[in-house]
Amino acid sequence: MLNPLKYFRNRTVGVALGSGGAKGLAHIAVLDYLKTEGVPVHRLAGSSIGAVIGALYSIGAMERYRDELLKMDWKELLSLVDPVFPRMGLVEGKKLRGFLSKFIPEKANLEDLPVPLSVVATDYFSGLPVVFTRGNVLDALRASIAIPGVFTPVKYGDSFLIDGGVSNPLPVDVLARMKSGLTIAVNLHPTLPRRFLKKTVREALDSAAMADASAIEDGGAMSSGATAGKDGRWRISNLIGSHRKSKEEKDPAPNLFQIISQAIDIMEYMNTLMILRAFKPAVLIQPDLIDMPTLDFTHASRAIEEGYAACRRVQGQLQRKIKPWI
Repeated sequence: MLNPLKYFRNRTVGVALGSGGAKGLAHIAVLDYLKTEGVPVHRLAGSSIGAVIGALYSIGAMERYRDELLKMDWKELLSLVDPVFPRMGLVEGKKLRGFLSKFIPEKANLEDLPVPLSVVATDYFSGLPVVFTRGNVLDALRASIAIPGVFTPVKYGDSFLIDGGVSNPLPVDVLARMKSGLTIAVNLHPTLPRRFLKKTVREALDSAAMADASAIEDGGAMSSGATAGKDGRWRISNLIGSHRKSKEEKDPAPNLFQIISQAIDIMEYMNTLMILRAFKPAVLIQPDLIDMPTLDFTHASRAIEEGYAACRRVQGQLQRKIKPWI
């Protein structure tokens, strides 16, 4: 049915691609699904892996990257790691940059990309997001993926840049500054990983997730894993209490990389909640990959398959909230 009102509104579609390490391979499926459904992408904003996939999509190399990644085994993936003496990080990142340069030309600049892309990194000293819209694509991506404790930070003037997910894991607000009229966000942190959580914490998060789903459907903001009082402040006593030792449960101690991965997931989950309170996208896509470790890229096919499944779960919203206006 013809919708004459669409000619009086901003019909540009912006997609925010969230951070999440290996989980972010789901972005490949999301962007491909939108193309199949006839939904154009006019603007992109990405943090960390979201910025990488956004750049590959904009430059027209996403499918080639996907095919290459799916063929790689764990030994080939491990070959992209260049360890350094751990003064500021464990991995230098030159080999990963070299791998990305197979798909993104060394001299490619953000301002020349066919689909405008904003790349989010984080200033180490101020903690504020640094959003790149101009300059070398690979340089911006290297800063955006500098996971604390894993990749060495990137020198930036008198400061250093670290992973964009630290300050802005789901850059929906950046799309607003890019003047996107219709926004789609891909959230890789709908809740917390449960592998090392005790039963009481899992139950609290499951209850919160149900409340979040109701709030989104009702047009409200996503709630946190804790409850919120009438004055808007979060009451987290229920979650704090659930962390107490239980004589019946004895969980194995996590290793170094599990600690880093879980800490990052917690940080990005909490920051995402706050972002979605302030900037609600028209459509929120949430792949169910919470148990996939941030640093494990050996399950690329699973992440991509779940990306398609997540899109199918919101197909009705895409039909109602996006397609009538494009």
